[in-house]
Amino acid sequence: MLNLTALRIRLGQYGVAWLSAFALALVATLGATHLLHLRFAGAADPVLGVGLMILSALLAAFFGVTVAGRQTLLTKIFLVILGLVLVLPLLWAPVLGVGAAAWIDRASIEYSQVYSSFRILVGRFFYDATELVFGNPLVDAAWAFMEGFATFVGFLAAVGQAWHMLKQLSQPPSQAA
Repeated sequence: MLNLTALRIRLGQYGVAWLSAFALALVATLGATHLLHLRFAGAADPVLGVGLMILSALLAAFFGVTVAGRQTLLTKIFLVILGLVLVLPLLWAPVLGVGAAAWIDRASIEYSQVYSSFRILVGRFFYDATELVFGNPLVDAAWAFMEGFATFVGFLAAVGQAWHMLKQLSQPPSQAA
């Protein structure tokens, strides 16, 4: 039997991870450029490097907890598939945060080596996968779809977390007996 509560909990955890990665990358990059007076690429590289490493470790922990958990086999399969589908959108969160910081600072993110490496690595994956399935012309469309999908999923995760917090804040406090 499929445990929908476990799926909801994991989606909530994903939403927190996505929103945190985005916000921390944005704030850390802006802080490094304005407070430490670093060049934008010099600030973006460590922020992206650390952010991507932390998210990768969290994803490994997610898969480990899922496999070792006490859920049914069907729930584990759904959680693993969910994790695999959301890997790129989750890893896109700090990249999008640094991209937003670049937009705010009117700086170019393309000089960041980590950003460029990430785009090249994901681009190669999409190129090979798209070429294998559809042929050559749809590679750019696959990349655009991934960016749009990652942004949309992250936005939904952020809205879901905000809605949940607003619902909790709008409830009257329970009185202790």
